[in-house]
Amino acid sequence: EDCRFPSISSANKRNLQSSSSRTQRMMRSGIAAVGGRTVRMARAHHSFSGKEKEVYDATLSVLKAAAAGDWATYEKVCDKDITCFEPEAMGCVAEGLAFHKFYFTLPPSADAGPKVTPNTTLVDVNIRMLGDAGASICYTRLVQRMGANGPETVKSNESRVFLDASGTWKCVHFHRSPA
Repeated sequence: EDCRFPSISSANKRNLQSSSSRTQRMMRSGIAAVGGRTVRMARAHHSFSGKEKEVYDATLSVLKAAAAGDWATYEKVCDKDITCFEPEAMGCVAEGLAFHKFYFTLPPSADAGPKVTPNTTLVDVNIRMLGDAGASICYTRLVQRMGANGPETVKSNESRVFLDASGTWKCVHFHRSPA
């Protein structure tokens, strides 16, 4: 379920476009409203090394490419036969990159609100190596973004499976559920 800030007046919505806006400062500092209270979200500083660090970095590459709408990078970091369970697949397993490409080709939403770069934080990250060429990673992802009614934080639980394809980690499966 989305965690939303209280309602914002029309005058304040206009102020959101200003870099001095309180809301933008709050979003940049990692503050969000959760359960009606304003709280500071801890920035996750993960210290992985070796192959775990490579898997963590590959995960960030996937997430950054998806957030930026960068299809070329997304296609490089995901296996062409990727499978997934995610809300957009309506309870079915989605197979292949074509399912995902559709979302990269959509125009921006007209009611997306002011342009504010979303902030993504991964918490409770767990990486498990599956031999030398496989790994799973699971985490909770918090995305702070500007919604149609003001700032909001969206939370999801995710797991991803990666295979080392000739020195490059590729995502071969993921599962994303709203939290």
